[in-house]
Parts: sequence; C-alpha cells; structure tokens
Amino acid sequence: MEFEFTEEQSMVQREVRKFIESELTEEDRQHGDSPMTPELAKGLLKRLIPWGYIGPDQPTDPIIEGILFEEMGRVFPSLAGLAFIANGAARYVAQGAHPDVKARLANDLLMGERIGCMGISEPNVGSDPTGVECRAELKGDRYIINGNKIWISNGHIADVAIVICQTDKSKGPLGFQAILVDRKETPFESRDIETVGLAAFPNSELSFHDLEVPAINRLGGWETDNQESLLLKKKESTKGSPFNFNSARVMCASISCGIASKALEEAIEYAKVRKQFGKEIGRFQLVQALLADMAMDIEAARLLTFRARQKMSRGHADKEVSIAKAFATEMGVRVTNKAMEVMGALGLTREAGMEKRMRDARMWVVPDGTSQIQRLIIGKELTGFTATRG
Repeated sequence: MEFEFTEEQSMVQREVRKFIESELTEEDRQHGDSPMTPELAKGLLKRLIPWGYIGPDQPTDPIIEGILFEEMGRVFPSLAGLAFIANGAARYVAQGAHPDVKARLANDLLMGERIGCMGISEPNVGSDPTGVECRAELKGDRYIINGNKIWISNGHIADVAIVICQTDKSKGPLGFQAILVDRKETPFESRDIETVGLAAFPNSELSFHDLEVPAINRLGGWETDNQESLLLKKKESTKGSPFNFNSARVMCASISCGIASKALEEAIEYAKVRKQFGKEIGRFQLVQALLADMAMDIEAARLLTFRARQKMSRGHADKEVSIAKAFATEMGVRVTNKAMEVMGALGLTREAGMEKRMRDARMWVVPDGTSQIQRLIIGKELTGFTATRG
C-alpha cells in the first residue's frame, strides 16, 4: 500500500504550512490559550476560506483534508477544531435546511459571517447519543424546546446552534430531530466551560427553556419529504446520530499528529543546542532514545490516520477510524510529555510553550468518543459481538 504523497498533496502541504507558520503562529501565541471571542473567530475563519477549511470550495481528496488539519494542529490546534465544527454546521444547513432557511443562513455560515455549533451531548448523554433528553414539542408552526446541552464546541460564540432533540420518545433514535436555533431570532443561554487545554476552542453549556423555534427550522427531509426514511438512513450510517462521528474522530487524530510533530521538532532543536557535561544533550543515548520513541509513535499514528481517511472515502471504516483516533490522540499525550522531558526544567515553563502543547494534546483524547469507546468499537468490529455492560 502506497503512502507517499502525490505531487499535488505535497504542494498543498508546503503552501499551507508556509501560510500557517507565517500568519497564524503569532495568533496562537496571543490568543491560543485565552477564551475565544466571536469577533476574533470570524476574522480567523475568513482567512481560512482560500485554503478550504471552510467556505464553498473544499478539498474532495481525503488525504488533502487530513494534511490541512494536521498542519493547523502544528501551530493553532484550537483554530483547527473551531473551523471543523463551524464548517460542519454550515454544511449541514446548506444540505438539509428548508430553502428559505438555507437562503437566509447558509452563505453567512460558509463565509464566516456567522458561526455554527452542533448540540448533541447533554449532562446525562455523552458516549451514548441515543439517550437524548432535550425535548422539542411541535405546537402549530413552532417547536417548543426544553433541555440542556453540554460540552458543545463553539457553543458560547455560536450564532446558530443545530440542536438534537427528542420529538417522539416511542420511536427511539427515529424520534430524533435536528432543529436549527438562530440566536438572533430566538436567543438562548450559553456559558463557556474552562478546560485544561484548547482554551481558544470553546466548550460550552447551552440552555433552552420553553424556547420557541419556527417549525421550518427543522433540518432534513425537505427535499425527500420522507422524514422517517431519512432518519432511518442516518441511523444506519451513524448509529442513531444525525452526525458522522467518524469525520470528527479522524479530525481529532490528524490534529493530534500535528501537535506531536511540532513537539518533536522543538525537542530536536533544543537537544542540538542545550549542553550538559560539555556536550549537546542530543549526543546522549537516553535523549536519542526519547526522540526515537517519539518519531516512531508519530509515524505510526500518521499512517493509521491517513489510512483511516482513505478507507472512509471508500465506505465502511469504523474499525480503522477508531484505531486511528485512539492511537493518535493517546500518542499526542505521550509525545508531548516526552518532549517536556527532553527540555527538562525549561519544558515546564509557560514561556517555552511545550506545556501548552501537552495540555492541548490531552484534550483530543475525549471528544467524539473516549479511547475506551473506540476500543469497544474495534472489539465489536473484530468479533461481531457487542460488549456486555457492567
């Protein structure tokens, strides 16, 4: 199996790296460890449009998409996550909204004029998205939404939230409905949640109390006019959720590879100039062993991640995606920790920035299915059995 980049893929990698390092390194230094604001987020998103992170023109090559997120992970991992979520919400509106809603919002979302988020997780709903408790009751031409969402990426800065609600509990996952809530049209409450890393990639709690939303804001089924068939198709492809978790999981893996690659580069640079006992520490066997372990880990994770992306583009890839997500995100934690060891006391300082890389790396292990959930998916794919609980 060939894993060398094509000439086009290599060119994209060179050009996007040049852009990110020259224009976004300072942005991450100034804003990457602070709460994001809507104004700053929109300005940054607009700068990413020519590169296909968001906007009307995005790469169809899954390898190029992986390159984009790996490269952003090297420099500004918070922005990588923010752009992924904003783009996903924009695409969902562009593809599934009523024509009137699409005409009003889709272009603004795609062009960074507005920011979107996706509301799935709840206080009692995380690894099992089929247990959604947020309710939407249809009354005339309005949905009345009640419930809370938590750990919602982009939530606090979002202009538009796509909220997964339960409309008919007797139908189970077929009773789910994605409903678009425009904060300008129907304001909802939100608060930012402080986390150990990725400070500029908001994680938020959203609250809906008797919130009235036009029924026209439901997503999906407008073209087929067969909502039950549409939701059944979604259930089969995403196990009860109207979102494709696999795309999010390989995104986490790609960004983790980027964070780790940059950490290794900085550790090597430090090892070449730092001297102890009259020689560069890069000459010491134990330091070289740390660097070698880091390099092996990164190469394995990158190969697994690009393989998963390639397999996804061809069809079913649950096992490959879960392997990539679990291995690459855990690898990011291992590698950044070892990079801190190479740098010694300097690695512990905020000034050096390595401790931020470690905190950012740790954040990607949990979203879109913890490592334990990924292992359950892999186990089921290997055996055909659903693991027993308890």
